Amino acid sequence: MKRIASLLILLLILSACGTKKQLTNTEYTAIAERRDYLPQKREFRGAWIPNAWRDEFQGKSTAYIQGRLVERLDLLKSLGFNAVIFQIRSEADAWYYSPYEPWSRTLTGRQGQAPSPLWDPLAFMVAECHKRDMELHAWINPYRAATNVANGTRALSPKHPYHSHPEWFFRYGRQLYFNPALPEVTQYLCQVVDDIVERYDIDAIHLDDYFYPYPIAGEALPDRPEFERNPKGFTDIREWRRDNVNRLISLLHATIKARKPYVQFGISPFGIYRNQKSAPMGSQTNGLQNYDDLYADVLLWDAMGWVDYIVPQIYWEIGHKAADYTELARWWGQNIGLAHYYIGQDVKRTQDRNQLHAKFNIANETARGVVMWPADELFKNYKEINRQLINNYWLKPALIPPTNYPQGIRPFEEPERETSVVTHQGVATLYWEPDLPYPKGMETKYFVVYIHKRGEKLSKATSQENLLAITQNPFYPLPRIDGRQKVAFTITRINRYNHEILVAHNVKAKI
Repeated sequence: MKRIASLLILLLILSACGTKKQLTNTEYTAIAERRDYLPQKREFRGAWIPNAWRDEFQGKSTAYIQGRLVERLDLLKSLGFNAVIFQIRSEADAWYYSPYEPWSRTLTGRQGQAPSPLWDPLAFMVAECHKRDMELHAWINPYRAATNVANGTRALSPKHPYHSHPEWFFRYGRQLYFNPALPEVTQYLCQVVDDIVERYDIDAIHLDDYFYPYPIAGEALPDRPEFERNPKGFTDIREWRRDNVNRLISLLHATIKARKPYVQFGISPFGIYRNQKSAPMGSQTNGLQNYDDLYADVLLWDAMGWVDYIVPQIYWEIGHKAADYTELARWWGQNIGLAHYYIGQDVKRTQDRNQLHAKFNIANETARGVVMWPADELFKNYKEINRQLINNYWLKPALIPPTNYPQGIRPFEEPERETSVVTHQGVATLYWEPDLPYPKGMETKYFVVYIHKRGEKLSKATSQENLLAITQNPFYPLPRIDGRQKVAFTITRINRYNHEILVAHNVKAKI
């Protein structure tokens, strides 16, 4: 009887929990404002470095551009960032050597003009990011082909795909776009991405929010004749447009994973999926919508497993009347199922309203990381944001959340490695055995060193509070206090899927 009574009490408690009123956004925000920030061991900390609509580097020397990029990567590393999302293709052009598209005018000043002396910015950024234990995500815009053709297409390089296949494109407003309805366009875009993934040691392909063009009042999209010629079984042009984009996302995912399964595919869509007035499942917002206006069915892509991570651009402030940050952060967190969910944060809007603390706490509760827009504001240290990041939030490095192994990958159990502590000229260095031969994708990106009390269990030893350093070397110079402090070290390694594997546990030393 006592057992039955206990079960009844437990059921009543669970029932009460299930019917507990959900916190309002105001209540949720108030808690976030008061709560101490708790850094996460697994957290994506990204920054977008854009090139579109920027002329900073046009016509500058190779040495100048490389020097500035290195300075910026050093800054991001010092602030605690672990990923850089670098724009390499903003208008069917390239910040890398492409056999298909011309060099970018934002790099050299004129589209199609190669940098002199010749160098490859993407290869450079990959190497420099990896040198700093940061991921490089290659950011492309799939459909936008020219940002301004109001005065014609004369400024486009002869190598621009428009000149070879003008039938692939349409104009909308002042811009030129690939037509998403054409199978030839989808095939071409997959070819461009496959080339990038094959030739560069990138960690991800990243798409932003531009799918079908942002609507212009009074101007219809010029694709109805194509819909009438080839409706593909659809009677609603809106469903037809969404299907066109869905086909691209599906095929891009398949292209990337066929080439290198460990390369991630991420998308940063506009911050609103659907308003509640358009669909009951939508957010309590009143703005432009991915699903209805850009024909981007982000939740379908997630449900189908076509994307590894989603970064909604939740650039608005807490309390925004049409698009409240708290509402959207919670909504996406409740609706993204398979993909990792990171939040796109606007630096300027956040700092102008002194909302960094609350936003970071909300992101901690709802997502697995943040991406800061744009990195330019970090380079300018807008309103002392860098000091806040270093002193209040990102005091220790974080590891990027792992992605699932694909079918066919069978991780094997690895034995712990031999270790030794060697002292030379007063400096003690911890060494461990070098890597075994690993299959592609399973090789080591870097090692993680933890410091902890002797005899601690592995789960405690490898906690965030004990994380000491990240290194690419199979050794680490130990810190020194007085040479009498008895401690232990645990070493792990991170592979290309961002999984953590034990190298050695509870290595004793005195520091």
